[in-house]
Amino acid sequence: MTGTIFVQIAAYRDPDLPATLHNLLEQAAHPERLRFGICLQLAENDPKAWSASAFPDHSHQQVKLVAATDSRGACWARRQAQTLYDGEDYILQIDSHMRAVKHWDDLLLRTWTDCNDSRAVLSVYPNGFKQPCQLQTNTLPVMAAKAFDNYGILKFQGISRYKMPDQQPPKPLKNAFVAGGFLFGPGSIVQDVPYDPDLYFYGEEISMSARLWTHGYNIFCPNRLLLFHLYKSASADGDTSATHWSDHQDWFQLNRRSLVRVHTLLGSLSTSQVQLNPVPDDIEGLDNFGLGRARRLEDYEELTGISFKDQTISQDASAGRFPAS
Repeated sequence: MTGTIFVQIAAYRDPDLPATLHNLLEQAAHPERLRFGICLQLAENDPKAWSASAFPDHSHQQVKLVAATDSRGACWARRQAQTLYDGEDYILQIDSHMRAVKHWDDLLLRTWTDCNDSRAVLSVYPNGFKQPCQLQTNTLPVMAAKAFDNYGILKFQGISRYKMPDQQPPKPLKNAFVAGGFLFGPGSIVQDVPYDPDLYFYGEEISMSARLWTHGYNIFCPNRLLLFHLYKSASADGDTSATHWSDHQDWFQLNRRSLVRVHTLLGSLSTSQVQLNPVPDDIEGLDNFGLGRARRLEDYEELTGISFKDQTISQDASAGRFPAS
């Protein structure tokens, strides 16, 4: 298959970003089809090895450099990267610490084509890898509902349902949830369902899932392993990587506003066990980042077996089986 792929990356003080870019290009069947849009958030004292000077040489690579002190969180940064989109055929949103299988671009396009749906979106929590490039390839993950947290936000989980390669499904798997760190689909997503820069982090994935589906997009989990994610654990690995919330003492104010926006979108503001103290300014501009008109939120709840107001989750949703009965 042909077609250009806009690779959208938001990186917050991440030492692995240069290695991620090198790996994506080295493993691609057609690196010339890739167009990178990167929001690079760095502190003044961060090493040059984390900066654009360490990136691979590629003719289609745009970088929006932002001081870490000016960053407003993950979704804000994703939106900054998204503004660099320039009409590419497809969009791939990933995190800044990823690895890929050989010829991942060809395989990704083949997987999307196998959905037989021009509005298909591929998304999943990828399997992990260990540095520098030890990939976890023995299982295939699917997306599933996990629980509502104290903020009343539905959280997702990845379920390793299939043993690989013996149990590889023949086609992509119908689903209803997207992962922020691996989302692929037609470039029209940028125009139809742009990222809300006033979201912070919590609620990003369920809001995007509902928005994509109500705009007429259909969500699938890939039936093959394509990309891998570096899951960091401070307790296990002694990881001390910077995070936005560790650097910004006022992060909860950004998060509080974000939670109000997500709840307003899903009609569930009364479900939070934490007092969010909503004010009218919290939902300013939300109409530009709202639900679609192609399908109703009530129908999304029926598909998923989820009630946002009652905070109930069906057994099928917990198992990642859709449509839920």
